[in-house]
Amino acid sequence: MWSAPRPPEATAAEVEQRAQHLRAVSLFAEIAANQAALLEFASIMVERNFKPGVNMITEGEGSNEMFILVSGTASVFKTTPEGEPFRVAILKEGQHAFFGEGGLIYAERRSATITSDTECHCLVLSRSEFEKFGDKHPDWALPFYRRISASVLTRLRKANEDMMILYKALVSEIRGH
Repeated sequence: MWSAPRPPEATAAEVEQRAQHLRAVSLFAEIAANQAALLEFASIMVERNFKPGVNMITEGEGSNEMFILVSGTASVFKTTPEGEPFRVAILKEGQHAFFGEGGLIYAERRSATITSDTECHCLVLSRSEFEKFGDKHPDWALPFYRRISASVLTRLRKANEDMMILYKALVSEIRGH
């Protein structure tokens, strides 16, 4: 088994800037007041830039990273049964958006494609770095795990609600209403 390389060392100012951004992201809400925890999280992340039109993650591919959108705009696409991309959401700078968080817990395939609409700057956390963090600081990792679980459950609930709306529309159409 191979091990992922450690993130490149960032300057203290870069780590502080990352921590400031993390403070506003809902996944970090329970530890937002803990500067040491935020700095530790920020130090294990890498920064990644994407030019417009680049798939940041691709539906169906394996996952082992979570992304936090720092700047730029990106579109979330699902593939239709006909194989066509269908935009389901737009992520924008200032929304403190994150995606791919399930990849930190389980190596599941990506459920959507996220494409950069503009130049995008992201903070990226790998599963291997997060697992090391959790082993070292379980008291800081637990609230983060809870937030990831809540996020996944919220998205599942929304998907179920959307499915019921579509079901009702289909039944109504079949019945001729």
